[in-house]
Amino acid sequence: MLQFSAPPLPIFLAAGEDTYTIGQTHPNRNNIGVFDLLVVTRGCLIMGENGEKYPVEEKQALILYPDRHHYSFTPCESETHFYWIHFVMSKEWIDITEDSSRRGYDFTKSEHRNAFSEQSFWIRLPKHGKIQNWSAVDVLCRQLLLIEENTTYSWEWKRQMQFQQLLQELANKNHWAKSSPALAVAEQAASFLRKNFAKKINYKELGESLSYHPNYIARCMINTLGYSPVDYINQVRCDHAKILLVSTNWSIEKIAENCGFQQTAYFSRFFKKKEGMSPNQFRKQYEGH
Repeated sequence: MLQFSAPPLPIFLAAGEDTYTIGQTHPNRNNIGVFDLLVVTRGCLIMGENGEKYPVEEKQALILYPDRHHYSFTPCESETHFYWIHFVMSKEWIDITEDSSRRGYDFTKSEHRNAFSEQSFWIRLPKHGKIQNWSAVDVLCRQLLLIEENTTYSWEWKRQMQFQQLLQELANKNHWAKSSPALAVAEQAASFLRKNFAKKINYKELGESLSYHPNYIARCMINTLGYSPVDYINQVRCDHAKILLVSTNWSIEKIAENCGFQQTAYFSRFFKKKEGMSPNQFRKQYEGH
């Protein structure tokens, strides 16, 4: 599974379609520097990447990575039609089948952000497999080719928007929930914590909400996202507090309570540890003179 950090979102470069006859092979290429998304409409492309075999059958997709060797593992055994889409991304990406204990966004990267800076998030795409919502993906691929031929005003913007919609369709949660149950549990837990950050949440309540043992949930979050439930919800609270510190004249006590911190002293200690300054110091740096 391909996992990458956003924003910014991946950038579309080019798209096309091709039909291979029996015996025809895909170009043999190495380290081309761009992602190559292949979407097969009929037949079968039998691709290889760094020695791994990927049969891409009708209504399936494969993402070839930019830093690897890819080629036809064997020639086409039947007439095969497919779309190809090249794209790049300016931020880090990982293949989460790699041996990695920290696969999510590390909150240390979010330290010292101002109150309104962007928060990075992860997007996950299946590397290879059946497309769940084929009709939508097929239409989007054909529309991308039509936009390529269009030279009207704002066509490049429309092309990028169409491409992002295609990625959203490919990022089918049912796929990665089956391929990585621990990641699915971690995502559910993170969603629950974001919705309830202003409340007092304990491990028992978290476990009951997801119908899993709290220790299993914590293990899933640590192993796949890189932080515990407590670390996660405290950082969500801290980010919300920064907005309130700049946007309101509320007291530190009221902000701490509104953000779910039970004790103002603990909030102040946590905030200073994460931001390198107290809540009052953070607020003062934005005051007009």
